[in-house]
Amino acid sequence: MSRNTFLFFICMVVSSSLTCTTNVFAEENKLVIPESTICADQELQLNGLGTRKKLFLKLYVASLYVQEKQDDAAKFLQMSQASCMRLNITSSKITAQKMVKAVRDGFDNATNGNTAPIEAEIGIFLDWLSQPITKGDVFEFAFVPHNTMQVSKNDTALGVIESKAFSSALFAIWLGDMPADKKLKSGLLGTSHTIQ
Repeated sequence: MSRNTFLFFICMVVSSSLTCTTNVFAEENKLVIPESTICADQELQLNGLGTRKKLFLKLYVASLYVQEKQDDAAKFLQMSQASCMRLNITSSKITAQKMVKAVRDGFDNATNGNTAPIEAEIGIFLDWLSQPITKGDVFEFAFVPHNTMQVSKNDTALGVIESKAFSSALFAIWLGDMPADKKLKSGLLGTSHTIQ
């Protein structure tokens, strides 16, 4: 059996409701990334994906799902369409404390240091991330126009934040002018694949 045939078979077994791909995947992390998915009751298509790396560590695989594909970050961050950011944790080195710090720094970068207008929302979000994180966890940040961000972990809802400004800042952590990882940003926008 060829590698692609095997991956397609696994994808179909995992979920017959998803449209799967055999050429977009994170083989080294044993992940199959579907070309479409249901997120917050929305049917979305894969816009792009990539691996967040730090030094030699592969921390997580991020995949961005949208209604209509978009390779312009500025237009995407206007938050005019339903979208979903999915993080598959692939390293045991990620702890809740490290995640909270990284996301806090990300909000600072995304807002040019002006987090005051959304500080309350950031506090709520970081509290959700403060629970123990283990390799294999899956986070989903689903934006439902025009103001709603639904947050879940391992298919369990953590809560909802009603703020378009917060939602834009959250996605700007990966897609803004000062992203967490420039190569990952390119991958999420579909201009390159950075899984390897």
